[in-house]
Amino acid sequence: MSTFLRQRWPEITLALLAVAWALRQAEAVMAPLVMAFVVALVLTPVMNALRRLRLPLSLAATVTMVLALSVVAGVALLLQPWASEVIDAWPRVSRELRSAALDLRLSLSALFDMQREVMEAIAPAAADASAAEDATAALPTLADAAWLAPQLGAQILIFLGGLFFFLMGKERVYDWARFAGFHPDDFRRAEARVASYFAAVSMINAVLGLAVGLALSAYGLPAAPVWGIVAGLANFVIYLGPAVTAGLLLLAGTVAFDGVAVVAPAAIYLTINMMEAQFVTPMVIGQRMRLDPLLVFLSLTVWLWLWGPVGGIVAIPLVLWTQSLWNDAQMHKAEESLLRP
Repeated sequence: MSTFLRQRWPEITLALLAVAWALRQAEAVMAPLVMAFVVALVLTPVMNALRRLRLPLSLAATVTMVLALSVVAGVALLLQPWASEVIDAWPRVSRELRSAALDLRLSLSALFDMQREVMEAIAPAAADASAAEDATAALPTLADAAWLAPQLGAQILIFLGGLFFFLMGKERVYDWARFAGFHPDDFRRAEARVASYFAAVSMINAVLGLAVGLALSAYGLPAAPVWGIVAGLANFVIYLGPAVTAGLLLLAGTVAFDGVAVVAPAAIYLTINMMEAQFVTPMVIGQRMRLDPLLVFLSLTVWLWLWGPVGGIVAIPLVLWTQSLWNDAQMHKAEESLLRP
């Protein structure tokens, strides 16, 4: 395999670039399909349990989807009271944010004036064009939202349809893979590994969210349970999720408190997150499921560049699935070399 890679690396590089370009251009279709594939891997234990009860394949897939959607709806209902509180408080928060932005803009006005003078001295036409562009820039309108709604609905339908057919047809795909030189059991082990990883990470993130919610509630941050749920959900996106959550908590602290106390919510969250990352996750997941940090970072960077938040969600499961298949392929290759006379 290494000899093949050394001989064919230009073609392989071009092929990877072409695939990345195609995935980015087809984001509206491929992103929900890949998301459906990852969710199907995660729901494999539920699907297998229903099949052991001798439910028909289509009924088992339908029940699995209904159970998953019920969990999502339950979380949404759980969030509803605190979400209403956040919505009611949004006008006050918006005023605070506008005031903070105005103060920042006034403090930087001298720098902006200097930049404008430099632009006018270098290229007056470019400065005028930039000013005109800033003047015409506007926030998205209701018409923009109405235009995006059918696209979002289509992507949801693609996701649900893809999830249903992935749940129904993945075993046939695994059997067909035998004709391409793959072992069906390798795919089953890979999906079991992804499901086990997701279950362990879900348990860790649930405890993390509970700890963050209780700590922030004890400190007095408004809507602390919502922040706990946000912290737990954001932790599924490695690196980026905790960073965004810390930034949002810093903003929430700025609105809710004064003085040095504004950094306390973010500091509390980062302390709990650091304890989870350094002690809890290695103990629960163990050495067997740990991934190379460089591989995780590169995968997360590429998938975020391709599809944004959706890419950040699917990056780690896809790396885990691919790594499992690669390790099994290397093991089969070693076994064949030992058996070869």
